[in-house]
Amino acid sequence: MSFSGQIRVSTRDIDLVSRRQYWEEAVNQHVIHIDCPIVSDSPLEAELRHSHGDIINVNYIEANRHSVQRSRIDIDEDERDGFFICLMTKGNGYSYQGMDCASHMPGDMVIYDTAKPYGHGFPNDMGMYVLDLPRSIAERELGVVDNLIKIDRNLQCGTSSTSAIFKLLESNINSHHSFQLKAEEVIYHIQVLSGLQGAKFNQKNRNLLFFKCKTFIEQHLTSADLNAEMISSHLSVSCRQIARAFEAHGMTMGRYIWKSRLNKSREDILNLDNLSITDIAYKWGFSHSSHFSRAYKQHFNESPQTTRKQKRQNLV
Repeated sequence: MSFSGQIRVSTRDIDLVSRRQYWEEAVNQHVIHIDCPIVSDSPLEAELRHSHGDIINVNYIEANRHSVQRSRIDIDEDERDGFFICLMTKGNGYSYQGMDCASHMPGDMVIYDTAKPYGHGFPNDMGMYVLDLPRSIAERELGVVDNLIKIDRNLQCGTSSTSAIFKLLESNINSHHSFQLKAEEVIYHIQVLSGLQGAKFNQKNRNLLFFKCKTFIEQHLTSADLNAEMISSHLSVSCRQIARAFEAHGMTMGRYIWKSRLNKSREDILNLDNLSITDIAYKWGFSHSSHFSRAYKQHFNESPQTTRKQKRQNLV
């Protein structure tokens, strides 16, 4: 999951003597402060692909045999602080933190707190996604994870699985906005799977439902039938649960849909001259043009006709 802002770093063109130091400095700069205490007799072959987002940073690492550790000294020297979610894509390895240790294969996922010392070992060629979730966001969306957690590749709940996360990470992204939407979906699946594993998340898992509702709304925003009952039936939850999920984020579901439709309508009024304002209103789920005009003026403090007229004047 990346877009045009992706950073790539490789040891391929670095001389053999300097590779380990170069790799440590690259990971320290773009991911987090670590050490590589053990490498194989063969030269270190490693590549990092780093994509930065507002919600989550996505890193993909490929390398031959090596190990990684983050000590208390590394932690004291590095102000970055959050949770790492590691999804193995090839090879095998192990992770440890405190008294917890987990081996993992492709499809397995481990979650841990980067403010506590940890380590990884990879005896063979490997590939791994490392998702970096800042503490403020992790604690708001996930709660507190006290110990290293392993999510088995066979664990599944509804549509949530590590394979679903992998597909999202592998999908092509062409804008920052799309990157953010995919990141929210990734977080949602991690919440579901981690909750099944007994992680100490928030007592009320309303964030899970909130993200799922937002995704459904985004996909059905043009439907005139979009309402709480439609979402309730699709997600198999009560309308009251949906209302509480949105209340926890300081809004109502109806208000969220209303604002989303108006914002989409404004984009079309400004960019699609071939569509009439009435057609645009119908496209985004408004069944009455007069109701749409009143709602539009209430939200943007101008009529849709004024928006289009001013746009045309600006082009003259």
